[in-house]
Amino acid sequence: MKRRDFLRAASVPAAATTASATAGLGAAQETETSGGTATGTATGTATGTGTGTGTEADSGGGGGETVTVTVGPGGSLVYEPGTEEPLQIAPGTTVEFVWDSDNHNIVVDSQPEDAGWEGHEPIENTGFTYSHTFETLGTYEYYCDPHVSAGMEATIEVVENPEPAGGGGGGEKELHDLGVPIHAHWVGAATILGILVTVIFTFYVLKYGESPHTGTGRN
Repeated sequence: MKRRDFLRAASVPAAATTASATAGLGAAQETETSGGTATGTATGTATGTGTGTGTEADSGGGGGETVTVTVGPGGSLVYEPGTEEPLQIAPGTTVEFVWDSDNHNIVVDSQPEDAGWEGHEPIENTGFTYSHTFETLGTYEYYCDPHVSAGMEATIEVVENPEPAGGGGGGEKELHDLGVPIHAHWVGAATILGILVTVIFTFYVLKYGESPHTGTGRN
């Protein structure tokens, strides 16, 4: 069972326990090394009464481009991009996670075998940033521990040729992408019109013949 599935089942009692056990203002300062030296500071509370600031980078290397993922944009329980659709990046890309609301973290649910991404499990608040450079090809799934039951989870895909943001070009286009959208009621109206024209034409042929000068032989 994935950690995400287990935490969904346990989220209701866990939320009640956390709310009663955490109070006041806490401060944490952490320094860690993973392929480089990184420092980070964070202040805040698990109930969202404080603010968090600081930065953390847990992977060296890189040299590629940097992509920003907003954590909880405007208070929404999503990672943007990543929740609505997977974020595709090339190997060596650094992803910078920027907290835009309080009480979020990054818990790694699954990743390629040789990746070793640890995420950022401490709860952080608005203003905190965390970055990681993704080198290993594959799919990375992660979620926010306090809000996993609300669907705050996301996916990063590291591929050789990522699609441009906002969709790729080329390929076959759907008919409605070429111009005016096709609505269902238009199709229905066109079908009814076609049936009426067929009935009228059939009636005309049976009554008057195939041409205006051809009749049924009756005067």
